[in-house]
Amino acid sequence: MTKRIAMINSDGKLRPVLADPEGIETRLVDLELRAFARTPYDRLFTELGTLAAAEQALAAGCDALYIDTFGDYAIELVRAVADIPVIGAGETAIAVAAKFGTFSIVTVWPESMAYLYDERLRTCIGGSQCVGVHYFSLEHELDKVGTGTGVKARMRRGDDSLVDQLAAACRAARETDGSDVVLLGCTCMAPIYDALRHQCDFPILEVSSLGQQAAMDAAVGNAPPVDRARTRRAGEASLLAHAWLQNQPTTAVSDECSVCAFGGDNAND
Repeated sequence: MTKRIAMINSDGKLRPVLADPEGIETRLVDLELRAFARTPYDRLFTELGTLAAAEQALAAGCDALYIDTFGDYAIELVRAVADIPVIGAGETAIAVAAKFGTFSIVTVWPESMAYLYDERLRTCIGGSQCVGVHYFSLEHELDKVGTGTGVKARMRRGDDSLVDQLAAACRAARETDGSDVVLLGCTCMAPIYDALRHQCDFPILEVSSLGQQAAMDAAVGNAPPVDRARTRRAGEASLLAHAWLQNQPTTAVSDECSVCAFGGDNAND
């Protein structure tokens, strides 16, 4: 019997990073309300959009739900409405990285996004093994999100100079921190993962594939059951998201990603 994974498409991918093995079917679930979590305030809308998409996926039916973003947006909220395994890319990757020993994070985002990484490292198992988070971009990069000149678009194109700079950032992070492994800090970095690995002589971990693999394992029953409280308000997040969208300009919160999710050849990664 085929096991179905609902992959919340936070990054606007065309397809998941990993191909489905026999017996697994991964379905991308796009967000109707897509908001960039530029600040903790903006994250409220990011999580509302994620939760609404998750509720729709659960209603359609699936055996595991995968939130494809390093920020793991709304993960505990989704777990409050789900009776199936709910997997987050960031949570999974941090746990995997910690198994190597110490790890550094290199992210394409600027330091103003540190609140996301602080929260995940503080909350997730293995977070204490992180010995440094390195922010690649300057603050003005956030104004380019969704444009052809932004760092995400350049990674999609495989911009050689950007790849070289990020590889150098990975090497510098490991040397500075003395870490055992480097964890890429945004799922949007997946398109250049292979290129980065070929320029570095130490382990580099890519978040989206780790999360998707964990979702596959969970779907076939390799994840232990979780006893958790359930909300009595299931479905109301979708109603809130739809009501909010109906009263906003079409471009009010549209963006190419919700920050921190990645994959292969993505239209919006």
